[in-house]
Amino acid sequence: MREEKKTSLLRGLQVAAVCGAVLAANPSDAAIIGTTGQIEILDTPIWQSSFVPKSTSFLAFDEEQNVSLPRDIQISDPTNWDRLFDLDLIPKGTRVSSHFIYFRHTQQRQRLDARATIQFDGAIIGLMGDPALINPTNDLFAPNAIRSLSRFGTLDEVIAGNPRDMATITGNQGNKLEVHFTNHSATDPLRVITLATPVPEPLTLLGTATALGICPLLKRAYSQKQNKKQKDD
Repeated sequence: MREEKKTSLLRGLQVAAVCGAVLAANPSDAAIIGTTGQIEILDTPIWQSSFVPKSTSFLAFDEEQNVSLPRDIQISDPTNWDRLFDLDLIPKGTRVSSHFIYFRHTQQRQRLDARATIQFDGAIIGLMGDPALINPTNDLFAPNAIRSLSRFGTLDEVIAGNPRDMATITGNQGNKLEVHFTNHSATDPLRVITLATPVPEPLTLLGTATALGICPLLKRAYSQKQNKKQKDD
């Protein structure tokens, strides 16, 4: 019986170790978790492909997750996309995740528009709607980029009576983004920065994993004790 308990305990610790490895390898990322409207989610970032897909809808993908910023980064003023000075900053040391949305339609020389709502599982803390802000952060959020965004356009203010490109943060937790872009021929980009979901400390992971492995053993031992007590009675 003692040898059986020892084997069971060892097996439980092995399960706990495996669970701990799984938890550590899969931290909670602040990803896109829901969409409505004219939008498609790409499985692979465009930085890893040889071309930029076109669509009559928005295209979106997650970039780097849980990045601790090594420096301050500038973010756009959503009320004036053309403004590139005296901008707000996300400070160094903030842990963030990045996501990319763009509108590059297939029908050149014809202005089209697209509307969508995107929900993230982290609060939105900054937007970048101009390559002058996006490109300097590619090393943080798109380290495998094979191209810059130099040929991408800037989100537009009112042009010849056409509405400006809109990006509005909504939701009780500030984690939804409503977008409405119009596009004639360029590619309209938007990098979205969200607060990263905190990753549990290693000791917390170990404790959780150990509990996952040991609890079944405790339950089994309790059941055996109850059965023995009933026999004695």
